[in-house]
Amino acid sequence: MPSFTLPNQIEFFYMDSGAPVKDDYSTFFIVHGHTYHSGLFFPLLSVGRARSHRIIVVNRREYPGSTPYNADELKVFAEGPDEARYKQLIGDGANLSLLLDGLVQFLSLPQTISIVGWSLGSTFALAMVASITTLSNGTRARLSKHVKRTIIWDAPSQPMGIPGKGYRPLPDVTLPPEVRGIEFRKWVTGYFNHGDLSKRNFDELNERNHDASRIRTFEDLPLEELMTIVDLAPGPKCDTPLCEPSFCKVENELVTRALFNTEVRAAWAGMKIWHMIGDRSIWNVITCWWTLEQKVKAAKASELAINFTTVEGANHFFMWDDPEGCMTKLEFCSRY
Repeated sequence: MPSFTLPNQIEFFYMDSGAPVKDDYSTFFIVHGHTYHSGLFFPLLSVGRARSHRIIVVNRREYPGSTPYNADELKVFAEGPDEARYKQLIGDGANLSLLLDGLVQFLSLPQTISIVGWSLGSTFALAMVASITTLSNGTRARLSKHVKRTIIWDAPSQPMGIPGKGYRPLPDVTLPPEVRGIEFRKWVTGYFNHGDLSKRNFDELNERNHDASRIRTFEDLPLEELMTIVDLAPGPKCDTPLCEPSFCKVENELVTRALFNTEVRAAWAGMKIWHMIGDRSIWNVITCWWTLEQKVKAAKASELAINFTTVEGANHFFMWDDPEGCMTKLEFCSRY
């Protein structure tokens, strides 16, 4: 599989479905989340190519094939301070933007690109958006010309700078530390029967009880196959800190800049932003949707609009359980 090295010597591994037969295809540049890396999106590659799209999924830093963080950077994730944490996230966004700009030129990508951030990857996708004003004029011009959409997909509330009061296994002190990761994987891969989501009421959310009539994603997947789509090592170093309360202020600043700063949005030359969620996903995906919806209404500015869409029956792993349906939804967000 290919990799791309930036001028600053940071290297990114990526998976690429390749160019379709037609010239005017759409490209989906996907940034993965916590633990589950680019391999998670393998089913989408063949589906996308069959539909004349190009799917590119990048491994973030610290994940297989991409440059790890150095000791000082890892210390910033773990300890701060806030100013350094913000600089780190903006820098990560800028590096991913430079990667996309490099691929635009190297692969001759058409001017129909969607940046897609899934789960925790939504924070890094929005860091790309927020970093636009830090880039050179040439990079900024190419990206604003080529990128037509940013799609926030199943973003959990905590790494989007939104505090949450609901249940999460990783910080659950009633669980022994050695089983928290196991319980997290069971929890995040479940299907949840929530109440009436139109009420925008937290009491309607099912925080922890998986629908027993459904099979969790990966429940029957052999361990050796599961290990081709996950890496357990990066989480404690650089991903789990992003889900903790101490990071919320920084992430809120980043997300606010990406979504509601008029200079940033104008620099993207009319790029539309979509927010899509599965209505059977974990509770904090739903509360993130509700909170961003409230912020858009409060902004009262058409140029700061976010388009919202839900997927009936989908959990957090839509791309694995229903890649055809997932591709259909991504197509919808890229066209409207």
